Amino acid sequence: MPDFDAIRDEIRQIQGRHRARPEHMHGMKVPYWRRGEMSIPGFKMKPGGDVETDGRALSLKLMGKAAQLPIDFFFYDLEDASPDNADLKPWARKFVIEALTTNDYGDRVVAFRPNNIRTAYFEHDVVEVVSAAGGVLDAMVIPKTEHADEVADIVKIVRDVQRLSGRDNEIMLEVLIESPRAFMEAEKIAAIDGVATLIFGAWDFARTIGGKVTADGWIHDQGAVRQLLPVIAAAYGKDAVDAVTGTLPIRPRAPEGVDPAEAKRASNLPSSEIDADVFGQAFVDAVRARERALALAARDAADARAVGFAAKWILHPDQIAPIHGAFTPTRHDALAALKLTADYANAAKSGSGAEVDGDRLADKAVVGTDWWVVRAAMKSGVLTDADIDATGFTLEALHRTVVTHDAHSTLV
Repeated sequence: MPDFDAIRDEIRQIQGRHRARPEHMHGMKVPYWRRGEMSIPGFKMKPGGDVETDGRALSLKLMGKAAQLPIDFFFYDLEDASPDNADLKPWARKFVIEALTTNDYGDRVVAFRPNNIRTAYFEHDVVEVVSAAGGVLDAMVIPKTEHADEVADIVKIVRDVQRLSGRDNEIMLEVLIESPRAFMEAEKIAAIDGVATLIFGAWDFARTIGGKVTADGWIHDQGAVRQLLPVIAAAYGKDAVDAVTGTLPIRPRAPEGVDPAEAKRASNLPSSEIDADVFGQAFVDAVRARERALALAARDAADARAVGFAAKWILHPDQIAPIHGAFTPTRHDALAALKLTADYANAAKSGSGAEVDGDRLADKAVVGTDWWVVRAAMKSGVLTDADIDATGFTLEALHRTVVTHDAHSTLV
């Protein structure tokens, strides 16, 4: 009989090399979880106001409200949402620092967006904001990216500012992919240590390719990018975040002669239940437009979740609920996914590699897709530790059922 000891030794050496490269799935190298990311202007002032008093008061009020919103992740914006005005950018920076160092953010993921690296503002944005408030920052949103090497440079700059400021917390980068060049560099960007996320910037992407963004069609018009970014990000254990739904759910103004409180109450009713004789057809149409905008946000978020995005950008507070909802399983669905995972784990212990689940044959791949439902339910509080304990497995043991190559040899 042939002696296979030598080839067995060789196989083990080969396995050791490949086991050193663990399986990557989205989010494995991202230290936080979120369903939506909301942009908050770093500067706001009514026309004719005084910057130091009126501008400061309105800007801090706006940013303070953001700290209380039921949002997982928000960022104060020094770029597009702040005036492109050399006299006002320093004020925006000052107000963002004040907001970051005075508000209580609870367990929200806190970030800010500087101006891009090719602007005169970038140096001051990074050095001043990070040195003053780096201790509360979880992330930075990096706009107008063109090359991977600029992202690597920003990682180094941020780490150096943190080190010189005496801090050891890591600020992750969320990098906007907003141009064809950035898209071609996306894999190199995702591979950089310190990058957590690739964000699709649909409007700038359309601007740079000569396309357009439409409420109903942009998902398909820019479908290639939307399909590929989650794949590229997940290949390096990173996340992808979907672009905004550009149609905002604007609340209608109270019609002339109607009590504002009554108009506000009516605006929360289905448009079909609003009396046009009392509120006017224009008001009813505005409520209907708002309903459509919220439905679009929910649909876009559900589509984003289906193709592997971890979250979606949010521009308006009323978009939080529909977008979060698309990434949050119901308790019924979460319990069903948990049961399937536990059943599969038990079946594997008794010698079965697949379980029949309704009209599906649930093998490791199918169970693995339901595992994300379990994880989202745990993160959002839909499932609790008690639900996990009731399966007879630990969370780590259940996770073991969905990985396909690692050093483990048993489930428990």
